[in-house]
Amino acid sequence: MATIDDVARLAGVSIATVSRVFNNSPLASDSAREKVLKAAKELGYEPSMLARSLAMKKTNTIGLIVPDISNPFYAEVVRGIEDICNIYNYNITLCNADNKRDKELQYIEMLKNRWVDGIIFHCDYFSEEHYEIFSSRNIKVVLAGRTTTFDVPYVAIDNKKAAYDATKYLISTGHKKIGIIHGPLNGMKETVDSVDRLIGYKNAMIDAGLKIYDELIKEANFKAKGGYKAALEMLKGDIKPDAIFAISDVMAMGAINAIFDFGLKCPDDISVVGFDNIDLSEVMRPALTTIAQPMYDMGVVAARMLIKIIDNEQISNKQVILEHKLIVRDSCKILK
Repeated sequence: MATIDDVARLAGVSIATVSRVFNNSPLASDSAREKVLKAAKELGYEPSMLARSLAMKKTNTIGLIVPDISNPFYAEVVRGIEDICNIYNYNITLCNADNKRDKELQYIEMLKNRWVDGIIFHCDYFSEEHYEIFSSRNIKVVLAGRTTTFDVPYVAIDNKKAAYDATKYLISTGHKKIGIIHGPLNGMKETVDSVDRLIGYKNAMIDAGLKIYDELIKEANFKAKGGYKAALEMLKGDIKPDAIFAISDVMAMGAINAIFDFGLKCPDDISVVGFDNIDLSEVMRPALTTIAQPMYDMGVVAARMLIKIIDNEQISNKQVILEHKLIVRDSCKILK
């Protein structure tokens, strides 16, 4: 294999000049650049990315950790991240943590050892353990879709307000016995999304003077099967809901299937509202009323913020809250 010494010898320049050319240094003249590139082509020489990274202390690679890549929500966020990284010539190393804390921690260590310039982290719960690992190892990080009280940059929405708006819409259309399917609530590993959206739901019910039935509050796992099972349990109970708010579109789709399998219809018998506004929510039948998260924009803003941090650029706002929007479609019936 040709080496940098071979290129320098054939081009008649110094090794330093060859290095400047391949690092796009303004100190390399046009004539020297032409000689070096011609010699490299003749020799079939390609610069070592590892050597360049070691020399520049930068790999132009970003690590990305997501809880569940099979969820369409995360796929759309990743698309926004990837588009920005392509513009700024960054590569992505994608890690799927399967909603497991130990895998998240393993991936953080692995990405650090691979010399990534920073990490975009999308977790269910950003804990003190996470914060200590990122801080102690001096890893640049931005949270995507997750807020935190720790001094860490993030891009997210106001989940409490979004869930409040979804529930308030159901109330405004005459629904009174509104059930909710939320995500896992298991102590310190509880998902922030689940907690905030459950609080938003309860606040809307309380403000409207409506009773909150424990039998109409069910937990699921952010998957369609989980939403199906939770809705079925709700329908089999003594207190029947006239509407269900599922805190993800995927779970809402499962709930609608459960309604039909139970011998009822959506929205004629039970209205359903989802959360996220994934592509499938518009083309399913009935088309799903849902809270739209700016998923793509979330990825775009998170990636741009991290690249600015990597390049030591000034950031005016490290805690960005994006706007959500209620999308009204066909899965809700007006009762009054």
